[in-house]
Amino acid sequence: MACGFRAAILTLLFSPCAVATERMNFTVWSHPVQLRYGEVHNKMQPLAKLPAHVVDRYADSKKIMAVTGFDLDMVRIGANGSESPVALNDHYLHHYILMFGEADGIHKMLDVASSDASFARMLTGCHAMIGAGVHSFLDRLRLEVPQQRNQQSNRFHIFGSAAGAEYRDNPQRFDAPFRWLIRQPQVWAPTLHIINTKSSAEAGVEGTAAWSPLIECPCTPQRKINVSAGTIDGQAADPPISCSPEFAATGNPSCHLATYQGGWRCCEHQVFLVDTDKECANPDCSEKPLDEIFMKFTFFYEDAQPDTRQVEAAACCDVTSVTQGAENIEYDIPACPQGTSPEACVHVVETVQPLAYFGDHPKSPLSSYRGSDLVDLVFAAPHLHLAGISIELIDHMTNKTICEVHRTDDNSGGIAYGHGTTPGDEDGYMVGLSTCRWGGADAPRFRRDHPMRTRAVYSSASGHTGVMSLWLMDVSAVAEPDFLV
Repeated sequence: MACGFRAAILTLLFSPCAVATERMNFTVWSHPVQLRYGEVHNKMQPLAKLPAHVVDRYADSKKIMAVTGFDLDMVRIGANGSESPVALNDHYLHHYILMFGEADGIHKMLDVASSDASFARMLTGCHAMIGAGVHSFLDRLRLEVPQQRNQQSNRFHIFGSAAGAEYRDNPQRFDAPFRWLIRQPQVWAPTLHIINTKSSAEAGVEGTAAWSPLIECPCTPQRKINVSAGTIDGQAADPPISCSPEFAATGNPSCHLATYQGGWRCCEHQVFLVDTDKECANPDCSEKPLDEIFMKFTFFYEDAQPDTRQVEAAACCDVTSVTQGAENIEYDIPACPQGTSPEACVHVVETVQPLAYFGDHPKSPLSSYRGSDLVDLVFAAPHLHLAGISIELIDHMTNKTICEVHRTDDNSGGIAYGHGTTPGDEDGYMVGLSTCRWGGADAPRFRRDHPMRTRAVYSSASGHTGVMSLWLMDVSAVAEPDFLV
């Protein structure tokens, strides 16, 4: 195999020719998540140490970890240590975000976030789904130490993002030579958004299948929405409600607090998604049983080789945005008028955004990349909610479809809906979304500012709040930017 010396950091670390690499893995568990029926967990957990053998392997920086992918599951752990998977109609995973890397760098970033609320939202709020916060902070580190800009890029990363209910059938893998590179992996921390949906007394109906209405995060009577002050429960809506002008012009209720009915902003940590005046004897529902679950993550990795290429989060795509990064992220699907034929009950949204981050933009103000710099598209994961019919990623210049998934009766189109009772096949729930990935020989190459179009289709036979239509993508720079100081 011919050896390429793409990055200076790797050139210094490895012999001239790549050799067969050892494939390794390790498993970690989250801190326990304890919830009562209807309650929400939505926060970043404390930093935890990675397994000692992983830390030791990379402690001297003579090797670099190259993450090839990961799996996850939600489990209960019995008194004897046995694990059992948890179903979506028991505890629903709305989304997760994983922070992973060098302890000092992550602590430095969290210190900045503690005094900057806007930046904190980019790390643990919905904008973290596409890596905006970490991308911005790494740009800052590269400016502070320009002679070590490659090393700064490998200090830590965010994985996973908006992927939620589909997590058991949503392959998170990279094809060679593309990898997440981490110089000295030491700690990790998950942000987990989980809803206890067990023992739901009511059910939403989509076709003939039942599902818990709590998964759409309804704004209950207990939520105090003050439109004039722009607050929910006395706090500014977090993240701020902000649709692109083009999307806001559609009149979607989610774009304005006055018409906001449900979704992320009514689904914060320790909020209850049931009417506690009717459902609970106490305001905090303390009479209801407290359940406990864990998230389990298995990471797959190898030692980086001279031709290994670093990946970074893309700046696209969220249908509520027309620029780099996400805007409102969520939106509503109004029910079609009564009497509309079933085949006509669809809600369609399209938007166009640049593929990757580049400088002179609020979400990447310190980036040294130009819009004309080239990247390879290496991974694309669609994200839809219940009632999603299809989502398509399209090259806006050529009209060529790059990746797409669609619903079929036999789940062969890349969108899977459950038909049973076991975890991973919950009746009526969206339980899988196929991903697209490319290797070094076939990765499509674009400018960073190349326009990508997203087209998302939902069923509007029933109304839905807080849905999302996202592409969670990764790109790899073809060349490092000229670094101006």
